[in-house]
Amino acid sequence: MSKPSRTAFAALFLVEALWAAPNDPCSAVSSASDLRLTLALKDGRAIFEDGEIIPLVLSFTSPTENRYKANATSFDRSGRLELDHYCVEPAAPDPLETYFKGGPFILGGLQSERKLGATPFIVEAELSEWRSLGPGHYRVHVISNRVGRRPNPGEQTLYDSIPEVLRSNTVELQVQPPDPKWQDEQVRSATQTLAAAPSPEAARRAARTLRFLNTPDSTRQLAKLFWGQNQHQPFGLDFMFGLYGSPYRKLAIDSMRDQIAAPDQPITEDFLSTLVNLEVSADPAWDSPPEEGADSKGASQFWERRQAHTLALAKVEMERAVAALAVKDGHTRALTIHGLLMAGGYYPAIPSAVRPALIAAWSDLPRDMQRQLILYRWPLIAGPEMLPILRRMVAGPPPPARTDEAAARDAALKHIHELDPAEGRALILRDALDRNAQPGLDVIQLLPKEDIALVIRPALERIGHNSTRDLDYELLDRYADGKVLGVVQTVFEKHLGGWACAPQSAMLRYFLRVDPAYGAKRVSASLNTRKDTRCYTNLLQSLRGELPQAQQSAIRALDDSDPELVQDAFEALRRWGSADAEAALWARLRRLHQDWAGRENQLRLVPPFENPGYRAVVLEQGLVSAIATGNNWTCPPDKLAQLSRLAITKNQGEHIASWIKQWKQAPALITPSWSFEDAPRFYVLQYESLTEEQLSVKLGQFPRGTQLMLQFWQPEQEFPPVSMAAQETLYERMRSVAEKNGVTLGKANHP
Repeated sequence: MSKPSRTAFAALFLVEALWAAPNDPCSAVSSASDLRLTLALKDGRAIFEDGEIIPLVLSFTSPTENRYKANATSFDRSGRLELDHYCVEPAAPDPLETYFKGGPFILGGLQSERKLGATPFIVEAELSEWRSLGPGHYRVHVISNRVGRRPNPGEQTLYDSIPEVLRSNTVELQVQPPDPKWQDEQVRSATQTLAAAPSPEAARRAARTLRFLNTPDSTRQLAKLFWGQNQHQPFGLDFMFGLYGSPYRKLAIDSMRDQIAAPDQPITEDFLSTLVNLEVSADPAWDSPPEEGADSKGASQFWERRQAHTLALAKVEMERAVAALAVKDGHTRALTIHGLLMAGGYYPAIPSAVRPALIAAWSDLPRDMQRQLILYRWPLIAGPEMLPILRRMVAGPPPPARTDEAAARDAALKHIHELDPAEGRALILRDALDRNAQPGLDVIQLLPKEDIALVIRPALERIGHNSTRDLDYELLDRYADGKVLGVVQTVFEKHLGGWACAPQSAMLRYFLRVDPAYGAKRVSASLNTRKDTRCYTNLLQSLRGELPQAQQSAIRALDDSDPELVQDAFEALRRWGSADAEAALWARLRRLHQDWAGRENQLRLVPPFENPGYRAVVLEQGLVSAIATGNNWTCPPDKLAQLSRLAITKNQGEHIASWIKQWKQAPALITPSWSFEDAPRFYVLQYESLTEEQLSVKLGQFPRGTQLMLQFWQPEQEFPPVSMAAQETLYERMRSVAEKNGVTLGKANHP
């Protein structure tokens, strides 16, 4: 088993796009007689120049008012919205086939719906997005999966919508032979528009004009313009897609290589990954093997070879970019160094070579890139040379709490403390005593006990006078003893039911720690006086490790009339409930099973959310998840089989069956995620995102004789690369725990 990298190169290594269809979607027919999809060419135009954008209009109607809903989403984060399929005769290629077959990709976006009726619901599209049409005469129709309907009475489905398929009418259009004069004018006009800092709409039109022209000159211009995606470069995605869609693939690659040495071209991680992916996909030898019937071992070996090939190409391009740094300066140089640092994680020599240059060019980096490096990529830049930069970051007034700037300031304080403990201590104490600053507890805990005593004293005084900052309550929760219990009780009781969520949770955790009986009563009282705020929807989870002291409130909440409190209860019990909570969860699931016996067909995720069937489905999902994946008990195959017998819906039965299958495929794999080398997360069987402490507990819960393997990552498989020494040390800790409990732990993917 191998794990995808987190860099932009990840898309180069993975198999088969998610939307690859086994059957021909263009042969589909409409599934409902009272739905209509009408396709038209916008403005009635039917003749287009070669390379011109072809606009379409899709119109959805139904004579049956409000029976059907159409998905009105117009954007997907992958860059392509897969709701409608565009069918062309004679066949025309997908301009982005080589890009999307390298998926999977992050999907999703803001979604909305429209009820259908006699008034048309209109969707505008551009055929050029989906098909590259050369000169000729074409027939076009659309197969749409945008529309769904409410289930009919007695219809078996868990969800709130039954999908319908719509086939449109056919339109005909003509693409003229190439007109070089017209194409040259389009390139010139679009390039001038983009250089003139136009309005966003004008810039978008110009970018898409260049994207779809598919001429040698437009390909060169796209290579000159592209350097980033999304927030970093507006319309950069269009420039990148234009390079993928260009029929002049070698020219696109050569033009991008030429840009590496251009003084005004930033060579970012996005630029490098696009160039390398174009190189890989240009060679048919590296096309994905057929998925059906593929030998899994052979496929795995193919992807390992392809990954090695991709990384070798990436190294060559990065070395070119390193050599070109001498001709770049200012903003362009800073972005290029940053790109090399981020993309070069697999080759330690590259980050080492560019690190001093990045520190020297720090002021030319965008602020968000500075913050990302300080917050998430510190090992790439760590060292005493960063101290002047860190000092500047914390020299100004503290930013508002819970902002990106505040998180970066906290990270800077921790890094200063790491590099110079005395200076870091003084600066952390300064912020901790400043009423306008709210450093996180992970920063304050770096202080010695005597400094923390200096910090907590005024915090407790402010709580007593009701003139506080949120940090004061967090300090109370973490550090205060029982001596101030009376003062805090008086303050709490005065505003019972009216507290903001963060201070209420902090005080309740404090009460549960120093006076569990009183704390449990106040938790119950806070849940009972929940009319003034909505804090109750997360109150039980906010108790975190103190939940067992108030566990009875969570168990009672499983039968509450408010579904949000019920959801808070089973999630809190799953994560922090003691082993005793498992029996309460089983009992609640049995009652649910009994309550709905014979009425299973009424269980649907159909709005309104107050619908009993909807709430029962959500409750079942939560109870099954809590029982199967609870942190403080285990659910091996025998318990999972019991759980399966209690499952009401087919969906939950399938989940449980998949978990049982994982247990049977021994040895089970423990997969670590090393986003931060000092705090990895672990995935094993049905348990996800476990801390090391939680994994140790699980190793003690698994049945004796359980066989497990810990996944090791090679340097090229994880970014930032995690050291083999850190992985070996972790393995020895976990092996020792496993051995004491009769569990066997081996190594997977170990060199």
